[in-house]
Amino acid sequence: MLGQPSAMHDNETCRRLIAAASEEFAQHGYAGARIRNIVLAAGANLAAINYYFGGKEGLYRATLRHLAGEAMARFPQRGERRTQSPETRLHRLVYAFLEGLAPEASSPALGRILAHEAMDPSPHLDRLIEEMTRPQLEMIRTVVRELVGTRVPDVEVTLSSLSIAGQCLLYLFGRPAVERIYPGVVAGHGSRERLARQITDFSLAALAALAAAHVPGAPAQRGRKAPASKKSRWGGH
Repeated sequence: MLGQPSAMHDNETCRRLIAAASEEFAQHGYAGARIRNIVLAAGANLAAINYYFGGKEGLYRATLRHLAGEAMARFPQRGERRTQSPETRLHRLVYAFLEGLAPEASSPALGRILAHEAMDPSPHLDRLIEEMTRPQLEMIRTVVRELVGTRVPDVEVTLSSLSIAGQCLLYLFGRPAVERIYPGVVAGHGSRERLARQITDFSLAALAALAAAHVPGAPAQRGRKAPASKKSRWGGH
């Protein structure tokens, strides 16, 4: 399981190797990464890779497990989700997706590794999708279904969920371009919170229109204006 850390790697040498591997795999992908660069950055020796991980593939698997575990830990857990409104849960999910915009983050290693996987898939891509990407999207899809009700067709719920995730991914993967076109929109203090609020409110308005369009006897209202509101409906994250 990618998202489950292994006790075998709970030592300082392994932590340094995984940290160095995260950056090397993020920069060059699995095929282009060099073990020698990783051990030099980690201050370890080549034998440590085989000893702890069984080789490059094992190190890659352990690195993905570590990064995926960190990513999933940022998402609201099942117990928390039961006690919150769907609006608040949507905001928290969006906020978690935007982790790469946190002040201490530059460009998350996992996101860059996924970009390499999309262009040059390794045998680990399917597991990443099943154990991280699919659960994240299903969390959004569950909230979207609650917000729009039972009358909206499944395909529209799925497309709406992908649209929400897509807004987040634009800022994460397109951040260098966006910062050059619109300086200060993505970077700077409070940018993550500001974007999470905007994506959430924009999405809630669209979902409200989608739900209204499927009320029996009601005219199609997808093009209607959302009511102006100074107060956000989702509350804090």
